[in-house]
Amino acid sequence: MCVAEPMHANCRGIYSGHKNFGRMNSGSLTATSLALQDASKSFGSVVAVERVSIAFDRGSFVALVGPSGCGKTTILRMLGGLEDASSGQISGTAAMRSFCFQEPRLLPWRSLLDNVALPLELQGIARRDRRMRAAAALEMVRLGEAAERFPDAVSGGMKMRASLARALVSKPDLLLLDEPFGALDEVTRHDLDAELRQLWERERFTAVLVTHSIPEAAYLAERVVVFSPRPARVVLDLQTPTDPRRNDFWTSETLGACVRTASGALLAAIASTQGVAEARGTSGEPPR
Repeated sequence: MCVAEPMHANCRGIYSGHKNFGRMNSGSLTATSLALQDASKSFGSVVAVERVSIAFDRGSFVALVGPSGCGKTTILRMLGGLEDASSGQISGTAAMRSFCFQEPRLLPWRSLLDNVALPLELQGIARRDRRMRAAAALEMVRLGEAAERFPDAVSGGMKMRASLARALVSKPDLLLLDEPFGALDEVTRHDLDAELRQLWERERFTAVLVTHSIPEAAYLAERVVVFSPRPARVVLDLQTPTDPRRNDFWTSETLGACVRTASGALLAAIASTQGVAEARGTSGEPPR
């Protein structure tokens, strides 16, 4: 599912256009488009996120990884304005943000073109203009020839491409991705990872990805932020290699070293949390 929502008019981000997409004025943009500053989030007595500080530069691609249930999606929702911070600050949010989730959630009675055009239709944009922009978005994800097909006539990978096009059609400053390719087979997932990375390199929208796959995070993003088990705390903020993302990058030593570093930090954080839990269980009190 993808959702596009406007934010406050005085907030700014970046989106570089493609064909009929148009461009924003980059001269009015600041270096950092979004930041969490000592941000925490609680749900009742459960602390999901604890004192997280991360800055997201305009046009950057950042991946968030961590154990299941650690609070990654909560952070994504905070960045997207769907959750407020219980304490701390969220600053510099983008004027338009889009979400892309694991399931494509295309409407079965609408063609791919009309599915992609749906956010523009909800914004009241004229039919001719929205179909033109939807067609351009489908071309971006290599679905131009499938525009008039219906969801039941295309593969899972094509549905996810259409879902991504729908997320981009509103010209978002910020693209938030919550495991968009997690349900796909490995070959299709690698293909879509490559296409998403190429699309980001060309368009330079700001992207934040939640994934459980550390290799995928290191392939797609410029930075990989590793979180502890709940409550989410940053244990590593790692720059990924600058090597070109060709097919052989998946098996390169540079990617392997990055994955090992991130995996080591994640495993150490899990072991530390388990050690604290075991100590509490033995003594009945937190360890000193």
